[in-house]
Amino acid sequence: MTLPSPRRSLEVAAAVVFALAGAGTGCRRKHVPVTESPELGYPSCRGGDAGDAGEADDPGVVVGSGHIRSGPYSAERDVVERFDFRRTACGYTFRSRQEWPREASDIEVRYDADLRPLWAWKRMTIPGSPRADGAAETRRYELRTGDVFIKRRGADEVVALERLLPGGRRKAPEGARVGAVIGPGRGVLSAWLRRAKLAVGGKDYELVLDFRSAVETLEVASLERNDDRFEPTLGGQRVRVYTFYGSETVFADDDDVVIGDLAGMRPSDSLPPPEPASLPMYGDPDPRRGP
Repeated sequence: MTLPSPRRSLEVAAAVVFALAGAGTGCRRKHVPVTESPELGYPSCRGGDAGDAGEADDPGVVVGSGHIRSGPYSAERDVVERFDFRRTACGYTFRSRQEWPREASDIEVRYDADLRPLWAWKRMTIPGSPRADGAAETRRYELRTGDVFIKRRGADEVVALERLLPGGRRKAPEGARVGAVIGPGRGVLSAWLRRAKLAVGGKDYELVLDFRSAVETLEVASLERNDDRFEPTLGGQRVRVYTFYGSETVFADDDDVVIGDLAGMRPSDSLPPPEPASLPMYGDPDPRRGP
């Protein structure tokens, strides 16, 4: 399981990565600063994108939800995630919040009717911050143009614009668009599972935007469905087993909603109390405002 790290450490790591990415004539920088990026606004049905002018008032139909946290076998402690996945008038909306002692992440992802991601947003806050906004950093990921554009507003209120280029060992096909996103937590993977519709032994490759850490990646990644298993830590419940990136494994129910992972995340009601106390919200997340 990949979790956020302390903000300062992430910023140092990001600086190092960016420096290395620009070093040498054989390297191609993946995060390319730009002076402007598409400003298409919060997704709407106009033009075939997810949502419409009235969808802000459309609660949609819940197709998946979860409340999972780190169990006694987890390497990381006191991690809690809640998520909600809904089918709306023109597509799907996923929202989640992941908390752990050093950071809280709120995300929203908008999908079209075929579960292809169109737009994503993330807010990170630091528990214990004396600031009213929790030293919030927000990022918006615009995917509707085919390219990936990042708009980031730091805790210092400075706005930066970037275009993210594909990398990784497997070359992305010409004109490929993002087919899946991976963000903080595990619930957001449910959209990829539902879109792939894999039988046992099946494998899917998608161009994946991974925005879990401070340095986003864009690469062709695999999703494979393994044999179902009867999981003893869930009372012998049969679960679907999926591995992505060839190394990270999650468990899902028969509706392909993620309910835990091999690293020890489990449904909260299957674990003994107490659950960690909730962290400060620092105001309700508001993706419509953007970075």
